[in-house]
Amino acid sequence: MKVLGAEVSLATGSTGLTSTGAAWVFNTGGSAGLVTVRNADDNANIGTIRVPSGGGIVIHLEAGEGLRGANTIKATPIGNSGY
Repeated sequence: MKVLGAEVSLATGSTGLTSTGAAWVFNTGGSAGLVTVRNADDNANIGTIRVPSGGGIVIHLEAGEGLRGANTIKATPIGNSGY
């Protein structure tokens, strides 16, 4: 996994990681956390993913798409190839 930037905390009211092709997303909270994938225009949800407590997942994004979630959900931009 090639790390392309620093860890960020997601937020429910603003979309993050809109300029990366993929992200390692992990949950530091005590219960499952919801991650919302937003479209490139940031005016609609594409879908949601539950990340278990202490768990993580790689999410691939199309150009301009981004992520929202509680501040217990952290994300690190990573390379979008080599898996």
